[in-house]
Amino acid sequence: MIFKVKMKNNKIQTVTRLVSVQSLYQMDMAGTDIDVIIKDHKNRIIFDNKDDILINDLNTDMYKKILYGVFENQISIDNKIKEFLDEKWSYSRIDITLRAILRAAVYELLFTPDVPFKVVINEYINIAQSFYSEKEPEFLNAILDKVAKSKLTMTSDG
Repeated sequence: MIFKVKMKNNKIQTVTRLVSVQSLYQMDMAGTDIDVIIKDHKNRIIFDNKDDILINDLNTDMYKKILYGVFENQISIDNKIKEFLDEKWSYSRIDITLRAILRAAVYELLFTPDVPFKVVINEYINIAQSFYSEKEPEFLNAILDKVAKSKLTMTSDG
């Protein structure tokens, strides 16, 4: 698969997040086993506007953490996404690619306290903009903002 993504300063983290989204998509769409996906992730090349970015640029530990984290916490992640959907939206209506982006981002927001919310949200919005026009990244931003605020509220209350 070839995707264009807006690369910022932290290319390795951006590439890792993009490949994580691709892998989550593959798991959801084709039902591919997580261990097979992790084993085969090096067969991909990503292109941006300037450079070919090889999968060797991937942070393998971060990649595995996101994939296994989403896999192990998928029910709570999906429930959190559903919690903030507008009444007009059902979870099943969300496009598979957007769902993969949401799952990875919500996983990071809920389970990786060492990464600032703003960084996570900006990275995944940039990834969403690689796949979609204005509407979907705005939808993603709204959901992620609500998840981050709820996490802050839970942290300050508890």
